[in-house]
Amino acid sequence: MLPERSKRYVSPDGEIPRLVLTRPWQLALIALLVLTLLVMIFPHRALVESLYQQERLDELTLSYIQNLYRTEPDNADVALLLARTQVDALRQPRLIETLQHLLAAGSARQRREARQLLLKAYTQTVAGSAAEHASQRAQLIALLEQARGDTLSTGEAQLLAQRAFDLNLPNLGLEFFNRLSLSEADLAPERVGDLALGQGHHALAAMYFMQARERASDRTQARRLFQKSLQTYMQASLFDAAMQAAQQHLGDLANDLPTLRYLARASRAAGKPVLAADYARRLVFLDASERKP
Repeated sequence: MLPERSKRYVSPDGEIPRLVLTRPWQLALIALLVLTLLVMIFPHRALVESLYQQERLDELTLSYIQNLYRTEPDNADVALLLARTQVDALRQPRLIETLQHLLAAGSARQRREARQLLLKAYTQTVAGSAAEHASQRAQLIALLEQARGDTLSTGEAQLLAQRAFDLNLPNLGLEFFNRLSLSEADLAPERVGDLALGQGHHALAAMYFMQARERASDRTQARRLFQKSLQTYMQASLFDAAMQAAQQHLGDLANDLPTLRYLARASRAAGKPVLAADYARRLVFLDASERKP
C-alpha cells in the first residue's frame, strides 16, 4: 500500500493537484504590511528634515545622501541637502539644473537655499577659458536679476548687494541695499557706505555717509559723518559734488566752528576760492560773536 502522500503522484487523472499556500488578497495584505513597517522604520521625509538641522555629517550619512540622490534625482530636498553638504557636488551639471529649476518652481525656503547655493557655485574660483568665466558671470547676473522680485531677508539683501558691487553693477547693488533695514544698528547707513567704498564706489558711499549724518544722534557724530562724506567725494576728485552736498546738508552745523573751518579748507582744496572766502567770513563773524561777553 502506498502512503496517502504518494498516491497523488500516481493518480490516473494526469493532473497533480497543488496545495494553495496563500491567496492574492493575502499577498497584497502582506506587501502593504511590509511597506508600512519600512515607512515606520525609515521615515524618509523626517530623516531628510533631521539631516537639514545638522551642520556636519559623517561619512556614512554622506554616502546615504549620495545614494538617495542617485535613486531620487528629482527630489528637491535631497538635491539641496547634497549640494549643501558637498562642495564638489555644486559642479554637477544635473544638480545645478535642479537648483535652477527650484528658483522658479520651489517653495520660498527652497528658492532661498537654492539661490545661496548657486551664488556659491557661480563665485567659486575655477580655472577655465575666458568664455567660461564670461558664462559664469552671465549666470551670476541672471541670478541677481531673478532675486529682485523675491522677498529677501536682511542678510540675503546684503549678500546680493555685495555680489552686485563685485560685478561692477552699482545700480543693482544700490537696489538691494535700499531693501535693507537701515534702522538696525549693525546695518546703519555708515556701514553700508563703508561696504560701497570698499568696492570703489565713492559717490554712492558718500551719499550713504550723508544719510548717516542726517540720522546722527549728536553734533559730534554728525560732524564726523559730514566730513567723512565730503572726504569720500574729494578722494575721487568729485569736487563739485562735494561742495554741492556740503551746501545741501550743512543743516544744524552751519554755526559749528570746526565744521566751518573744515569747509574753508576743503573749498580751497576743491578749487573754489569764492566759496572758501564765504565760509571763512562766516567763521570769523561766528567766532567774534562767541567771544563777546
